Amino acid sequence: MLLIYTHKKSNRLLYTLEFIFKEHFKVPYQVTANALEFKNYLGPKLNYSMEDFNIETFDVFPVLLMFQGDVTEHKIDVSEWDGVKIFYKVSKGDLPFDIIAATFFMISRYEEYLYANRDRFGRYDTRNSLAWKNNFLYEPVVNIWLNRFGEMLTEKFPDFKIEKPQYEFIPTIDIDNAFAYVHKGFLRTTGGILMNMLKTRFHNFGRRLKVLLGMQKDPYDTYEKINEIHQKNNLKPHIFFLLGNYGGYDRALSPLNKHFRKLVQSYTDIAQVGMHASYASYSDKRRLQEEAQHLDEIVGHDIISNRFHFVKFDMPDSLNNLIEIGIRNEFSMGYASRSGFRAGYAGSFKFFDLRKNISTNLRIFPFQLMDATLRFYAKHTPDLAFDKCKEIIDKIKSVNGTLITVWHNESLSGIAPWKGWDELYEKVVSYAVNSD
Repeated sequence: MLLIYTHKKSNRLLYTLEFIFKEHFKVPYQVTANALEFKNYLGPKLNYSMEDFNIETFDVFPVLLMFQGDVTEHKIDVSEWDGVKIFYKVSKGDLPFDIIAATFFMISRYEEYLYANRDRFGRYDTRNSLAWKNNFLYEPVVNIWLNRFGEMLTEKFPDFKIEKPQYEFIPTIDIDNAFAYVHKGFLRTTGGILMNMLKTRFHNFGRRLKVLLGMQKDPYDTYEKINEIHQKNNLKPHIFFLLGNYGGYDRALSPLNKHFRKLVQSYTDIAQVGMHASYASYSDKRRLQEEAQHLDEIVGHDIISNRFHFVKFDMPDSLNNLIEIGIRNEFSMGYASRSGFRAGYAGSFKFFDLRKNISTNLRIFPFQLMDATLRFYAKHTPDLAFDKCKEIIDKIKSVNGTLITVWHNESLSGIAPWKGWDELYEKVVSYAVNSD
């Protein structure tokens, strides 16, 4: 067992130590503020304090962040250590920076509580982030830090065994719009036809008419292909269904629609069904609760996972709303505008509420790759998008992290704006599963 000494057992510190040693390293540890107990302990020891014990310890010199109770804007200088970006640099200890504070800063999303610019959808803007400003958004820095930390600990204490993390791939599919043309009801169908005619979109009008007449399959009905790809690779994906009221950025079918209900129910055995909380519900707990209840009723059990539509959420209010309605897994932690590592970590972790200064049982699952990011923000061709995916996947594999992708049923449709993208997902999944 590893004994860790600190002069103060703060909530921030205890949370981060649990993340590092229990969740990432999977090793037994104990925290003490008793200096005599620490000195007399005969096993491996980590000193997280300014004390100099003059005994065999692994020393991490702390910065003040871990012992504060508020969120304050402060200057952070980013430097480099052995080819990886670091911050909270210190002048003594076995590491050149406070790895515990830096890890906490990243996974708590400390910077997102501070005043920051928002994008046009009101989301935290990527360009605010320390990672973007200092060119490490595309690196799983926390995984790299911790893996090297583990190696250094075992070098100092050869009998101390750390369990190396294992690479994992979790594919996720968002169903924003279950069908392009069918099962929409008279008003929405008629409105769609009139809009096509008014805007002279005759190619859409012709396709819509063929689909409505049963001459052609609905282009967003790509579920057979989605199922085939996952089953071929022995994967059980997470499928997130949008159930919000129609309007604004929400285009969901009614939860009473029998075709939509049948679709959702078809995934109860072959996927993990989750809620795709509507754009309108990110700050409205009542709406959130209603959407969760509708989905619970359709699948016949409590839904425990969520991703917010447009990945629009606020720290910490949106996440606390999820906790209050019984959600246990959250999949929105990623940027819509950039691929990469929003929290710096390829893997899951518990949500720490900085406002209340407490750890919670809501588990955050960050994603790194999304089809809409590659197509609309990066404006990649399918070939360039695949190259970017391979780059991110290779980095996650190199640190034995967890890859989470976000795709949509409509991006496999093969119609504009997704022409040529219908085979990309299959290639990405195959590379994620089979590449070394």
